[in-house]
Amino acid sequence: MRVLTLISAALLAAIPTASQAADSNVWRINAAIGGRNFNMDCRLESAAGTCTRTNGGGKTYKLASFSEAGNRKIWSIRARAMLTSITIAFNGQATGDRMAGTMTIAGRAGTFTAVRQ
Repeated sequence: MRVLTLISAALLAAIPTASQAADSNVWRINAAIGGRNFNMDCRLESAAGTCTRTNGGGKTYKLASFSEAGNRKIWSIRARAMLTSITIAFNGQATGDRMAGTMTIAGRAGTFTAVRQ
C-alpha cells in the first residue's frame, strides 16, 4: 500500500498544474495569409526567442524583435524566400492561454490564432 501511495504521489507531481502551464512562453501559432496556412511553435522571449515551423520542414528562426505590454505581444522573425530576405511580423492580443492577431509578410496582411503550449 505504501509503495502504491509513493507511486501515485510521484505521478501527480509530474503533471503540470494550471499555473505552470500559464508560465509557458511557448505558443502554437496557426497563421493564414494569401490563402495559405502555416503553423509554428514560437518561444516568445526577448533574449532566446525562436519560432519553429511545424509544417514545411521544421526550420527554426530566431526572433528579430519581441516586445510585450500587458496582454499585447509583438514580435518578428526574418526568413529567406527565393534568395530574398523577408520579415514576418506578428501583433497579438493574449487572453489567458489563447491569442489572436494580425501578421504581415512583405506588405501582405494575414491573421493568426495561437494556443499556449
